[in-house]
Amino acid sequence: MGSLHNIVCCDVLVVGAGLSGIAALYKLRKLGLSVKAVETGPELGGTWYWNKYPGARVDSEFPFYQLDIPEVWKDWKFTERFPDRNELRAYFKHVDNVCKLSKDTYFNAKAYNMSWDESRGIWTVSMDTGLVIKSKYVVVASGSLDKPYTPNFPGLDEFKGEIYHSREWPDNATLKGRKIAVIGAGATGIQVVQESAKLASELSVFIRRPSTCLPMVQRPLTDQLRNTQRDSFPELFRDCRLSWSGFPLKRGPKAMETPAEQREAIFDETWAKGGFAFLAAFSDARTDPEANRLVYDYWKKKVRAKISDPIKREILAPTEPLYYFGTKRSPLEQDYYEMMNKDHVKLVSLLNNPFEKFTQNGVIMKDGTTHEFDILIVATGFESFTGSYYKLGLKSRSKVELQDTWASEIHTYLGLMISDYPNLFTVFGPQGMQMRLHILLNC
Repeated sequence: MGSLHNIVCCDVLVVGAGLSGIAALYKLRKLGLSVKAVETGPELGGTWYWNKYPGARVDSEFPFYQLDIPEVWKDWKFTERFPDRNELRAYFKHVDNVCKLSKDTYFNAKAYNMSWDESRGIWTVSMDTGLVIKSKYVVVASGSLDKPYTPNFPGLDEFKGEIYHSREWPDNATLKGRKIAVIGAGATGIQVVQESAKLASELSVFIRRPSTCLPMVQRPLTDQLRNTQRDSFPELFRDCRLSWSGFPLKRGPKAMETPAEQREAIFDETWAKGGFAFLAAFSDARTDPEANRLVYDYWKKKVRAKISDPIKREILAPTEPLYYFGTKRSPLEQDYYEMMNKDHVKLVSLLNNPFEKFTQNGVIMKDGTTHEFDILIVATGFESFTGSYYKLGLKSRSKVELQDTWASEIHTYLGLMISDYPNLFTVFGPQGMQMRLHILLNC
């Protein structure tokens, strides 16, 4: 926006200008309300501005990771089945060009105090820029995975090399020819390892429990495919809203009632499709332990075939599962297992051999072995769901800070509202439906 006034009044304030904040700003304006948004970053896009680590890419496939706004999607062309960060940033610029959202958004502005005025029935929100916004309603769309989390590793402050949390990636980071260590095996860790292995002279990967990664099966999008699917966007998006998963996936038959030969064919077909199709292969995979084991054993067979080193093979795809398949999110990989199979990539399991102490040059393990590296990449996640809320300085009608409101337990109404915080709505917060499914198209 243009010059900042000290106090701004509006009907609704949207905190955050990622996908949820964009959707809220767009739709609330359509209702004729006076709406303003504030965003910590310098542009629309939220997480796709902040997460700059190599390999950052969405794992929701085309055409589902986009806003259901016809005037936006009718003229936009994604180039890949799973767009990367750069393409998504370009998409948000297109959204802004079409919807003119920046004119109602204050960028580089961080909310630090949000309090309710009972006598006037308004929220007063103070920004670190000196701006104060007063509104009748507030929509908190600050994200569920925003505040980075680094465990209190012993001696980490003694390490003299460079430390990068994936959420705080520096613009001038240089990985080529360096000795690199990566901690983490979630979706971000998988993407970072895939790219770091191509650049590092040595790569040490530390994981506690391996992820059950599925093949992404990335591919470029043709004009014919884009045009064909665009014609059916309204029906596809409707089906997403009605789906059990947020994607138009149909539940497969029960594995335990399917003949072995047919079952194998279904496994092969869904595996070849890539993405999350494999997770919907059989409807009883998450309710019947025997069916779940059949799914795991097929996954294990496919993954172990890619790994020649027997020690790495057992760590990444153990003979006996460490948890039920599907109870931990399955990241999508492009060449993760091929990279892990490289000779210059070391894999260290933390399950029975945790860190003993970090040193100036690396780390000592519990068994006394040492690993040296120049760069430590910490892909250990976030203070999920609550972290981004606690940063806002939210105070209830009773003048109680949100951290204290939730000190003994987190309690919300359907993950959308919080008792004693009137006219405040939460998106992607604790207990919200995003814990179960993909909700972008429901924004």
